[in-house]
Formats: sequence, structure tokens, C-alpha cells
Amino acid sequence: MTKPKSALDHLRRAFLLVVTASCTAGCVGAAVSTTTYATKSASRDALWPPAARGDAEAQYELGKSYCCMGPGFDTQTATAWLCKAASQDNAKAMVELGRIYLGDVSRTPSPGQKILRAVSAKEAKAVAHVWLSRASAAGNEKAGDWLAKLSTRMTDDDFSKARALDQRWPDVPCEYNHVFGE
Repeated sequence: MTKPKSALDHLRRAFLLVVTASCTAGCVGAAVSTTTYATKSASRDALWPPAARGDAEAQYELGKSYCCMGPGFDTQTATAWLCKAASQDNAKAMVELGRIYLGDVSRTPSPGQKILRAVSAKEAKAVAHVWLSRASAAGNEKAGDWLAKLSTRMTDDDFSKARALDQRWPDVPCEYNHVFGE
């Protein structure tokens, strides 16, 4: 005799069905992604030399090309390049770092990837707050919007951690494995 299914069992099953359907729907996205990856690879090849020489804009673009669940993504590599650009006061790189540390690391058209990443995304509100605050202070309007949204979700403890991190500037944890210890 089988045990009756609980509401939680039904919810889990429904979630898995939605994820499966979303992943299957992404098959068209895979064809588009392959083309996008080829374009990104060509762009990356051109960006490496100036990024390696310290060009902050090239570092930002290279970091962005590895971010966030797109073809050939690598969040660790993305943050490494974004950190280099942010350390040179590139506000766009600071915004990207803020978004990454808010768990916004799925920017692909595939609904399946978005759902899977949203479920597993990590968040470091204090670190995100520091990067977004720095970008906002540099005049980046997007940073201000993200910062306003983040501030409504932060606790007093989160704000205290953000202030403590900000006092350590420029030694704020930046690369993904430094923030999350991976």
C-alpha cells in the first residue's frame, strides 16, 4: 500500500513539471545561444589584450561577456574581470557586481535556466550594497534603482555589515569565490 501524497509532494511534482517544460522550451534558445556564444567568443578574443593591459572598459566588457548564465558563462571569471574594472572606478562594473551579489546571475532568454538559477542563486546583500552605493555615488542611475530595491530588503544587521565593508574600501571582497568561499 502506498502512502498518500501530501500537498508538499504535489507541489514538488508540479515544480519539477514546470522546470522540465521550461527546459524543453529552451531548445529553440539553444540554437540562438550557439550563435550568441560564437559572437561572444570573437568579442572576447578582441577584448583580452586591452583588458590584460589594464583598460577598464575592456575589463568591464570581458567580465560582462562571461556573466550571467549565458553561453560560455563563468561567474568566477566574470567577477574577476569586473573587479579589475571596478577597482578603476568603472561604475558599470560596480553595478554588475552589485547585481551578481544580489543573486541576479541569470540573464539568458531560456526560462528553464532562469528558474533553475533563481532557485540556486546566492545573495550577499552587504557586499551588493557596497558596490551599488559606490556606483550610485559615481552617478550611475541604474545603481540607484537597484540600491533602492535592495534597501527595502535589508535588515539592520545587513546595513551594519555593509558599513563595515565600506570602511574597508578598497579591500571589499570582490571575486565570487572570495565572497562565497568557493
